[in-house]
Amino acid sequence: MKMFKFIALSLFVLGLSACGGDGDGSGSTPDLSDSDAVYELEFKTNWTAANFATNFPSDRHFSGLIGLTHNSNAKLFEAGTLASNGIVSMAETGAKGTLKAEIEGLQNQGDSHSTVDGGGIPASASSVTLTFGISQDHPLVSVVTMIAPSPDWFTGINSVPLFVDGKWVEELEIQLISYDAGSDSGVTFSSANLATTPRATVTKLTTDRVDTDFENGVHAVTSQSIGTFTLKKVN
Repeated sequence: MKMFKFIALSLFVLGLSACGGDGDGSGSTPDLSDSDAVYELEFKTNWTAANFATNFPSDRHFSGLIGLTHNSNAKLFEAGTLASNGIVSMAETGAKGTLKAEIEGLQNQGDSHSTVDGGGIPASASSVTLTFGISQDHPLVSVVTMIAPSPDWFTGINSVPLFVDGKWVEELEIQLISYDAGSDSGVTFSSANLATTPRATVTKLTTDRVDTDFENGVHAVTSQSIGTFTLKKVN
């Protein structure tokens, strides 16, 4: 009986490991025990062939959500500045590992409270939800996801405050901007790798109209965003 329990436990642990994996869209269960508030983040995409017809990819999807809650000393990304290696890795491949290590560094120096880690949106779906904890000392949240397939394009939020005027924001909907990480010079979703040397700064995604519908991070004609993040306080 003891041997059976050991084998069953080992198989269970192996199953958990197999369901993880860098860049596969999976996330970890957050530790909310030391949080001052808990939020649900729902990511809904508007990226469809009907809304963004030019060169729309047949396998459109988004990589697993990854980010952090932090103070004003930390910054996950910012337009007009060079992207970190973690942002580049996420934007080019959807992998989370390098960015998670950068977030852990911010936590070690006291500038981040928690990691925000969740699944992505597969080609067959249009939304995904995750939950994260946040503290008053680290009241800002930043979260990113790769626009996939793409050369180095991503979307997300940067330093959004959830503790405002002495109270927690109850609910907030954000229209997302699409960004170019500045590390690859491809011009369409399926472009072959073409490293940008030296790297350019992060910019709002803009291409020629024959390549995509994006200009300044939204649809060039309709101004529609690629999607929305809805942040709702649940505890």
